[in-house]
Amino acid sequence: MKKLYFLLFSLAAGSSAYAQTVDNAGMETWRSGGAGSGPVVSVQAPTQWFGFDSLVVEESEALMPLFLSYSPTDLHAQIFQENTIKHSGAASAKIMTVKQDTIGLFAGVLSNAKPNFDVGALIATMDFMQALSFSGGTPVTNRIKSVSAWVQYTAGKDSTGSVGLDSGSLTVSVYKHILSLGIDSLVGFGSVNIGPSTSFQQVTANVIYTDSVDGADTVRVLFSSSGQSDVSDSSTLYVDDVTMEYVVENGVKNVNGTGNEVNVYPNPASGILYMDAKGNEGAEFQLYAVNGQVVATHTLKGNNEINISALAEGLYFYTITGKDNMVQRGKVSVIK
Repeated sequence: MKKLYFLLFSLAAGSSAYAQTVDNAGMETWRSGGAGSGPVVSVQAPTQWFGFDSLVVEESEALMPLFLSYSPTDLHAQIFQENTIKHSGAASAKIMTVKQDTIGLFAGVLSNAKPNFDVGALIATMDFMQALSFSGGTPVTNRIKSVSAWVQYTAGKDSTGSVGLDSGSLTVSVYKHILSLGIDSLVGFGSVNIGPSTSFQQVTANVIYTDSVDGADTVRVLFSSSGQSDVSDSSTLYVDDVTMEYVVENGVKNVNGTGNEVNVYPNPASGILYMDAKGNEGAEFQLYAVNGQVVATHTLKGNNEINISALAEGLYFYTITGKDNMVQRGKVSVIK
C-alpha cells in the first residue's frame, strides 16, 4: 500500500519536480535497546531514524550527580511504535513531550540524523539544546525543494491542568560537505509548525537557500513534539509517510536579501537585531537556530529591536509571516 502511495506521489510531481523518500519513511521497521544504567530505560526508534531520549537518559544519569549531587530515577522513553494511529501501512512513530525527573519537560525528537551531545558545551552554556548537534542524514544529489509528512498532533496539559497551546514542528536542514575544510556547510533551511488535529494531515516544510552557488549532498529532517509555544506535558506527535521533493537547480528560488519588504539589520549582528516593518505591522517575526529551535519571536510594529546578546555565535534563519501569507524569509549571522 505504501509503495503504491509513493509511486502516485512521484507521478503527480510532474517532469520538473521529483519526489523521493528517506529510508524507512513509512516508519514500518523498528529497533529497540536500553539507555542508562541505573536503572536501564527501554528505548526504541524506527530503523534509520534516531531519538533524543536515549541521550537524555544517559547524560542525565552521568551529569546530574555532578551538578546537583542527585542521581535521577524517573527518566522515560519518548518515542514509541504506534500500530493503531497511523496514516498507512502497519505503523507510525509516536513522539511525546515528557517530564524527565527533576530536570523538567523535554520535547520528543525524531531525526534521520544521529544526535551527538557535547558535555563541554553544556558546561559552558548550561543550555541542553546548545550542546546538541547532529551528524549524517539522507544523501541527495540535488537541492531539496521541500520535505512533507503525514502527521497528527495532540497538545498536552499545561501547568494549570488545562490543554496547552503547544505545537509540534518539522524542520529541515540541507548541507553541502566542503572537502577542503572537512565540514558540513549549512546551505538551506525550512520549518513548519504542526498544530492540533484529530486525524492525519500533510504538512510541508519548504526550504530556503542561502545562496545560488553551493550544491547539496545531505538532508537532515527533525520532528519535535513541542515547538516555540507553551511546552506541555504529554504533547504527542504521530509521524508517518515522509517524502522529499527536489527540483533542478534553476528551479529553486533563493532569498538573497534584495527587495525584501522588512529591513532586518545589521548582518552580522551582535547585541541588538533591528527590523523596519515598512507597512507590515502585525506580522510575526521568528528567529530559528540551525537545529530548528525558535530562539526569538516578535510582533512587528514599525521600528523594532530584539536583544540577541544571549544567543550563541553562528548562523540563524528567520521568517516573517503576515496574516494571509509568508512575507519574508532570510538568514542572519550572530557574532560576539
